Amino acid sequence: MDSLTKNRQSRRTLEEMAAKIFAGEEMENCTELTEGYFNVAYEVRLKSGKETILKVAPQKNVRVMSYEKNIMFSEVQAMKMAASCPEIPVPEIYGYDSSCTVCPSPYFFMEKLEGASLFSMKDTLPREEISRIQVEAGGLNRKINEISCPCFGLPGQPKLQGEEWFPVFRSMLELGLQDAEAGKVDLKISGAGLLEHLEKDKDIFYEVKVPKLVHWDLWDGNIFVQNGKITGFIDWERSLWADPLMEVGFRTYKENEDFIKGYGIAAMAETQRRRALWYDIYLLVLVSLECEYRKYETMEMYEWSTGLLARQFGKL
Repeated sequence: MDSLTKNRQSRRTLEEMAAKIFAGEEMENCTELTEGYFNVAYEVRLKSGKETILKVAPQKNVRVMSYEKNIMFSEVQAMKMAASCPEIPVPEIYGYDSSCTVCPSPYFFMEKLEGASLFSMKDTLPREEISRIQVEAGGLNRKINEISCPCFGLPGQPKLQGEEWFPVFRSMLELGLQDAEAGKVDLKISGAGLLEHLEKDKDIFYEVKVPKLVHWDLWDGNIFVQNGKITGFIDWERSLWADPLMEVGFRTYKENEDFIKGYGIAAMAETQRRRALWYDIYLLVLVSLECEYRKYETMEMYEWSTGLLARQFGKL
């Protein structure tokens, strides 16, 4: 997927970036990875034979959505937090450089995982194996959500952090609506009406007392698999400190029974299901903006997300 936010670099700059992180090493070759939607990523091979993955943040002058500001910092921080639990399969970070000296944007090198994404392999795997992988993913996602965080909010944005979840979530949703207005994106729902519904439901958010680490983007494209087992989770850039029900496995418009089985939730309370619906709506607001902010080649994602957003909004 091509995107305005992908900040491609020259070979010379890539060589300098590798030399800074891997002292005494030289880059032999590199290949751009094209599955991602936001950051540009490269598979880099050093002359020593070591293989690594490089991610580069967007240029500073590129317009991004409010929640996307400084998310490479959030990604690196989340990966380091997850690495504190040996059971969580997170790639090792080899080096992170936010100085903007060699490269005009922050970047980091990380471990290259074995295997391939579940999304890319699904057509070749038997249904029973996919089910086992989803159960495993649910259990590992719970391990992520057991990590407590300093406060609620976005790790890279202190102004979007707080001691209580509801005010933080409301601020995040308001910014999404403001981004829609700034980008002249028709969400096909009433933003004012949405906030009125949220105010009526605010008590259910106060049930969330402890901020937890949330990956928030653990779809099949970010789950790496080899020989029927998960080798790692990638793309932690949207991680935040929040309610675990924000995780992709809890989306109400696409039930994932295997994930929920692995996660270990027998049944959700009515207030939990209601919060999960709100997280659907927030996510769909953001996805509805991507075509405008990233200048995708088609409007397919906009049509899908706004249609589903209107449907979920109707359930409030």
